[in-house]
Amino acid sequence: MTTVTVSSKYQIVIPQEARKKLGIKAGMRLQAISEDYGLRLVKEPEIDEIAGLLKGMFVDDTAIRSEEDRVVS
Repeated sequence: MTTVTVSSKYQIVIPQEARKKLGIKAGMRLQAISEDYGLRLVKEPEIDEIAGLLKGMFVDDTAIRSEEDRVVS
């Protein structure tokens, strides 16, 4: 475990070991999630990482109100 210090501007530096392991680079966006025991930083996926994520996912036809709502690819 590595200790980080909060600056006077409430900023922290993510340790190099963690940046390398998670592939975090300058300019990447992270989500800060507050939890009962602390704070979790989660890397936002990039568009190429989520491409095709929903492909082949089952769609419940009851959610389609009419044939105009159905998208056929």
